[in-house]
Amino acid sequence: MTITIIGIGLIGGSLAITLKENGFARRIIGVDASRDNLDKAVRRRLIDEDMGLEEGVAAADVIVLATPADAMLELLPRILGQVNGKQTVIDVGSTKERLLEAVQRHPNRGRYVATHPMAGTEHSGPEAAIPNLFDQKCTVLVDVDDSDPDAVKLAERLYRSIPMRIVCLDRLSH
Repeated sequence: MTITIIGIGLIGGSLAITLKENGFARRIIGVDASRDNLDKAVRRRLIDEDMGLEEGVAAADVIVLATPADAMLELLPRILGQVNGKQTVIDVGSTKERLLEAVQRHPNRGRYVATHPMAGTEHSGPEAAIPNLFDQKCTVLVDVDDSDPDAVKLAERLYRSIPMRIVCLDRLSH
């Protein structure tokens, strides 16, 4: 499976290491606004290659949005506008209300699964990425009834492969 991770910092980079090491991902593509972050991620072998946004989305089975929340608000509708009915988009941000509102009526809303893996450290950037950051932690899947069942199943498989515990909540409970 090919996974494109947009935002190669602590969370995106740690997810890249984990999914590559556990065999869930055959290929990891990195997309980041910072050339320096991409160069560090390639040197550390967090990603197999870097691409621009459109190219990275087109090449992926799963697209992981791991940017700051404000960037997610801009990027998620663009990404959903590009995906096909077989691709799954997940985000790993902690805030959901504004993000879910931004794509509520998007024609490809079903391809998006809102997730919040509860893990992190005080460090940031690709140099802070570590394997096992997510092991045995909890991830919350939010408003799964608005996502296509196959997209939810793929997100669950991804998180179980880490392994993480999964909890499903609506956006108000989250």
